[in-house]
Amino acid sequence: MSAEAISAIVSSTGTSSSTAAMNNDPHNTGTGNHQGPGRPTTPGAAAQLLRLQTREFVRERRGFFTSLILPMGLSALFFGMAVLTPSPASGGGFDETVMAIVVFLTVSTAPLMATAASLADARARGTLRLLGTTPVGRARLILTHMPARLGLVLAQLVLLIGIGAALGFVPVAQGPALLGVSLLGVALFGSIGYLLGGLLPTAETAWNVSTFVQLVAFFLSGLLPMLSLLPDPVENTLSVVPTFFFADLLIGLGSSGESTHPVWLSVAVVAGTAALIAALAVRLFRWDQGEER
Repeated sequence: MSAEAISAIVSSTGTSSSTAAMNNDPHNTGTGNHQGPGRPTTPGAAAQLLRLQTREFVRERRGFFTSLILPMGLSALFFGMAVLTPSPASGGGFDETVMAIVVFLTVSTAPLMATAASLADARARGTLRLLGTTPVGRARLILTHMPARLGLVLAQLVLLIGIGAALGFVPVAQGPALLGVSLLGVALFGSIGYLLGGLLPTAETAWNVSTFVQLVAFFLSGLLPMLSLLPDPVENTLSVVPTFFFADLLIGLGSSGESTHPVWLSVAVVAGTAALIAALAVRLFRWDQGEER
């Protein structure tokens, strides 16, 4: 986000010239939000920030193209494998879990990796420090940062669930429910992405950490047979991890319809975890690398 764009936001919020002068003050640490009382952010400023956040997301090649291509490419690969791999007569074939795998990877890419790296990069470049001098606020910054990523993921989910239904990997009647459960996953991984992005110092660090988190969450979700090879105490422990509950919801809506936990419990765990992490993300968000919580 350019300095000119931030200046426009500062002007539209009605922030005084003394606040704008703080942007160039070398003694200003940028910690916290420097706006004075009685200066709420105007709807025009919020809309402008939303447009800028969306434009930055599209322009940021690594985050945008990874979010666009990686889930779709892996989905095409996994769908092809499920079509070409014969399903065992006793059940338990790859076709019963492929839809859950595709959705899991889709909801954990843009909401996690592209989110964390984007915020960390904005902090490293000083953009968040400048925005911290306006009445934008942590919650509003996150809310205007979210729609572009949510829109992309929603489009991907609708397309992939439609393809999965056409190929028989998910019952057509379960399509709306699968989309709703997928949004829980977006909330869960998105909150983790905002927590990481609000704390980590650079985009490279955020990218590496979020990629590691996604891979660990995926491999320990129970969607791959490797989990059953672990000792029972380890497997039982992993079965109460929130990402396992989310994967369990996805499997229950697939062609097999078999899940480990009751649906209401899985929904409560995933939603509650997402809400808790989101609250932490807003509370611990740092405008500046030197800011202490």
